[in-house]
Amino acid sequence: MASRNRFKELEQMMTRILIADVVVFGLFLLFAGLGVAAMKVICAIVTIIVSGLCLAFLYMTGVTKKRAGLWMVVGFASVLVCLLVSLICNYPSPLK
Repeated sequence: MASRNRFKELEQMMTRILIADVVVFGLFLLFAGLGVAAMKVICAIVTIIVSGLCLAFLYMTGVTKKRAGLWMVVGFASVLVCLLVSLICNYPSPLK
């Protein structure tokens, strides 16, 4: 019973972190569209660090091998992939 409770706590914590990561990614898109370069860079760095650290934490705790925790891995990985694609394609960019 204790391991189920620990997993539930981990799942709740990671859900909150994932929501915060998505919000920062949304701010990245907003600042990129408005042309605020400094905030775009800060949001990109924060998103990369948070997603990367959470993926590393989930790997180290063994959640990547469990079917119940796979959605957390996919969530953080998708935010990271979307950010990298956005940076490579330079989208959104301010209108000139």
